[in-house]
Amino acid sequence: MIEIKNLSKRFDKVQACNNLSVNIDKGIVGLVGENGAGKSTLLRLISNVIYQDSGEITIDEYKNSNKEAKELVFFLPDDPYIKAYQTIKSVFEFYNNFYKLDKDKFYRLINTFSLPIGRKVSGFSKGMKRQLFIALALSVDCKYILLDEAFDGLDPLVMNTIKEEILNLKEEGRCIIIASHNINALDQLADRVLILYKGSLTKDGKSEDLATEMVKYQIAQKEELDEKVLLENGFKVISLKKVGSIYHVVIYKNDDFMPFINKNYKPLILEEIPLDPEEIVMLNMMVSRKESKHE
Repeated sequence: MIEIKNLSKRFDKVQACNNLSVNIDKGIVGLVGENGAGKSTLLRLISNVIYQDSGEITIDEYKNSNKEAKELVFFLPDDPYIKAYQTIKSVFEFYNNFYKLDKDKFYRLINTFSLPIGRKVSGFSKGMKRQLFIALALSVDCKYILLDEAFDGLDPLVMNTIKEEILNLKEEGRCIIIASHNINALDQLADRVLILYKGSLTKDGKSEDLATEMVKYQIAQKEELDEKVLLENGFKVISLKKVGSIYHVVIYKNDDFMPFINKNYKPLILEEIPLDPEEIVMLNMMVSRKESKHE
């Protein structure tokens, strides 16, 4: 288990991690949040690439700065460093000095991704570099694998292969922590989603569980639907948008909402519609932002 207690990290005026406490066990964990929410910083702190200002991180009861802890963790940053002359073979050999790598699996993935083994990696596109290092991360024999923006710049076929490999690692008892803006991809994989806002943990759970108190309605009516009126009548509005002649309203659950709309507006359409995973995460981020401003 990775145990994080009262973790804080500041860069000049930016509080990148703010008294954060969370435990992370085996399985697939998604990290989401706005740019600057602290996702990359948290991964760097766990892997001891940077040092916390205060708080504690232990990995299987070892301090994360200990050699025993570092041997348990592989961290793939968003933009890993590559020397100009390196090839796929030399990248593998370099990392093989520090980690136990499954060579057969690595080259199987390289062939699946159709990466040119003889070319210099410096000439690869961003997506090709990402595929190379994902293949490396998936081939490492570490208990904890930390991936920063793992799905950035990847096509759907490659994505499907990576998802299958990540699920296989989960079946082996590994823990994979993925920071990503691709919420739909995370939803298909993650056992748990952590939402960060300004360095603080604001939500923790499966994406569908993050919306247990939220309801979305689709409404068509002639009169304007004013958020202020809804608030004055006791409805906690999370989001109100008008698309064409249709209003989309998300509120905290309230059994009086539909009777109120029917009585006061005589809508042509009034129906509850499901929230998709991306909406759920975005709405939770909006709530965190509103609560932060209120504070």
